[in-house]
Amino acid sequence: MKFSEFCDTIENTEQEQQFLQFLKEDADFNEVKENLEKVKKIPVLGKICKAMVALVDSESIAEFRESEYYPQFMDWNITFDPDAKNLSLSPGDAQKKKAVKIFSIVAAVIAVLLLVRKFPRRKKKV
Repeated sequence: MKFSEFCDTIENTEQEQQFLQFLKEDADFNEVKENLEKVKKIPVLGKICKAMVALVDSESIAEFRESEYYPQFMDWNITFDPDAKNLSLSPGDAQKKKAVKIFSIVAAVIAVLLLVRKFPRRKKKV
């Protein structure tokens, strides 16, 4: 389920409070919060970590939706089982397509650099 649909489903319900309580108690989210200063300098990962911290610090889903960080998670896939205390958050299709484009550009640049290095350089005689 998309995060935006998930928010529509749980907003103003008991499950919203369970979800927010789970986020505040989860060790992984607290670790992200503690290491935010180190990670926020990384371009893409920093925005995601800031959004996670904003989600954990928010008092309600409505408050998080009004924040500038909501668009970061809007299209992500989420599953939350309050009984098993299980949360799964993964990139959506749009983020996966962006990642493929980025990796293909990086691979092309590396290939060009390797090809340029293969060709011998000619020194001019003076």
